[in-house]
Amino acid sequence: MISILVVLYILLIGLAAGCSLASYRLRQRYNLRFLKTYHIFILLSFAYAILNFIGEVFVPTVFSRPSESLAPAFMIVDLITIPLLGGLFYFLFSWITRLLDRPIPPSLRAVFWGVEILFLAGFMAVFISYFAHGLTTVSVLGFYLLNTIILILLISAVFILVFVKPAGEDPDRRRLTRGLGFVYAFSFALLGLILMLPRRILFQNPSIAGSIPAGMIFLVNLLALIYLRRFLGSRPAFLAQTSSETRSPTGLTRDAGISAREREIIQLVAQGLDNREIGIRLFISPKTVKNHMTSIYAKTGARNRVQLANRLNRPGGDAET
Repeated sequence: MISILVVLYILLIGLAAGCSLASYRLRQRYNLRFLKTYHIFILLSFAYAILNFIGEVFVPTVFSRPSESLAPAFMIVDLITIPLLGGLFYFLFSWITRLLDRPIPPSLRAVFWGVEILFLAGFMAVFISYFAHGLTTVSVLGFYLLNTIILILLISAVFILVFVKPAGEDPDRRRLTRGLGFVYAFSFALLGLILMLPRRILFQNPSIAGSIPAGMIFLVNLLALIYLRRFLGSRPAFLAQTSSETRSPTGLTRDAGISAREREIIQLVAQGLDNREIGIRLFISPKTVKNHMTSIYAKTGARNRVQLANRLNRPGGDAET
């Protein structure tokens, strides 16, 4: 039985490596801010999946003991995976925020960090309670609290993707956010359905029963990556330019208070793109690009694109004072 699980584990790690490479290539090809954060989210997702598979499948199979006697081992694995899960949710909402290109209201930011602190504090309370007093009512309630918080965060992420309108007027960005929302809703619902199935009745072997939900975690991001790759495949690439092709805007914008979005636009202006083409690359409307250009001119002192490009290409990239 162990050999079968090893083969399955190798296949799942291969899937994790393939998906991680796919997200990295998307990040490199399109150079969009939300893809950079999404790549980190993918890496953390698979790190969690790998560790969870060890704790939920390998540990019970190798030691072949009742679940009660393995509880300390499970808690030690959780000591690694639960904080990792907290970081995972941070990057989940970070890439969603960047995809929507909207600032987070301070009140919502405070709520999120409150939930994160409650999640980690709840785990530590369960961890300390178990090793001090064994499996008690406090431990059980703590586990229910953690699972409830996880469910609320997942539902919130899907709700934001489906119902919150992105900034700007680009319909493609709206289609992308809603599409990803529906894809993740399907993936999370399928995972939840599998968790609720009476696996011990369908599969008499506990190792097989435990490997199904642990293996499904590896597949949660697969459909989203496929959707994202197909959606972006019809759009032009936005490859980062090398220093020989265009000078970095860092020097030009160092003291001008230029935002990250404006840096992206300056780089594309240096490549000779007009407002419409920049909008296509960045999933924003030409009107939004125009507004950013007005802000860039005001901050850098350039009067037009030619002056902006000349200042960008000047040695040191510094604007005139």
